[in-house]
Amino acid sequence: MKLTKLSGPDCDNDDCAAVFISDRKTIVVQGDGVSHADGLRLGVGEQAVEISADLLREALNALGG
Repeated sequence: MKLTKLSGPDCDNDDCAAVFISDRKTIVVQGDGVSHADGLRLGVGEQAVEISADLLREALNALGG
């Protein structure tokens, strides 16, 4: 899989939340891990990350949505 990183707002380094668009037209997110939150139920092998709504909107716009 090949990823293209979208530039997130207010992030000038590589260690903050980010969204990537893959060559398969999927979204890959990088952010702070969330393991315990009301309503969150993770399955085996699943992980949850937190990103801003603005960054998610940017990803959707990049996909044409």
